[in-house]
Amino acid sequence: MKPVRATGWLAALVALPLYAADPAPVPGSVFRSCEACPEMVVIPAGSFVMGTPGVPRGPGVAGAEAEPVVITIERAFALGRREVTRREYARFVAASGHDPRPGCRTWDPALARFNDDVRRDWRNPATPATLLEEHPVTCVSHADATAYARWLAQKTGDAYRLPAEAEWEYAARGGTSTRRYWGDAAADGCEYANTDDVITAAAYRLGWPHSGCRDGYADLAPAGSFLPNPFGLQDMIGNVREWVQDCATGSYAGRPRDARAWAWLGGCGQRVLRGGSWLSPPELATSAARDAAAAGDRADDLGFRVALDLGSHPARGEDR
Repeated sequence: MKPVRATGWLAALVALPLYAADPAPVPGSVFRSCEACPEMVVIPAGSFVMGTPGVPRGPGVAGAEAEPVVITIERAFALGRREVTRREYARFVAASGHDPRPGCRTWDPALARFNDDVRRDWRNPATPATLLEEHPVTCVSHADATAYARWLAQKTGDAYRLPAEAEWEYAARGGTSTRRYWGDAAADGCEYANTDDVITAAAYRLGWPHSGCRDGYADLAPAGSFLPNPFGLQDMIGNVREWVQDCATGSYAGRPRDARAWAWLGGCGQRVLRGGSWLSPPELATSAARDAAAAGDRADDLGFRVALDLGSHPARGEDR
């Protein structure tokens, strides 16, 4: 089954040449801070249960999912409609001079595992075999992703950053309380997410359970190829794992109960990853599932999207 493309009102919304948010942001509205900036979606304030009640406690960072907490997002914010693309990242590298160092963990199908490959970087990851500018950028570390957000902030004067983990899960859920924003069953999600499916399992023989449906891609898909969640966000589950601000912890005990990232002075040994990727089994492809990696890690199924504080976002109708 091929992924369903945007039609009707969603296709019309994609075509809108919006470069500014309204003075009073309307939830669901889409804007860009500049012509070359990522599309952003206004996410409303609200409360939700972070985590999954009744889920068995997993090892390590996954264990926190079994400790659900009520989180209140007091103010609207904006989140990237899609994952940051190779085209968008290339503009940043060309303009800023920042260039991630070579080396990336890539999938080795012969050994059925990830291997570090010093020949690979964001320009030439191992997957997909044919690269497009609209594929999500991969092989970027937490510092590389943060550098992109800071560059956007300097370029536009707007408060771009990586999302906090609580913001990410709240936005991914889109007001739902099921395990995934389309429902509980992974097998119902191939119109919404690029995860380990029948096609991936046949091509890569990963050795773990797959979703049981066909999403149309053996590995990485162009950003925005699948149907959005109720907040209008695409690829919140699957395609690439996404960096967030928070330090990795094995528990939610003591974490902020609002939109703040849970981080501390001196930095983190590991940072949280959210959303799963094209090779994630069903248990790692949910709205609440957590993963983690060393902040310097780079992998060809690891990318990011940006968030934006709306309180300091000036209304305007022209590119900067």
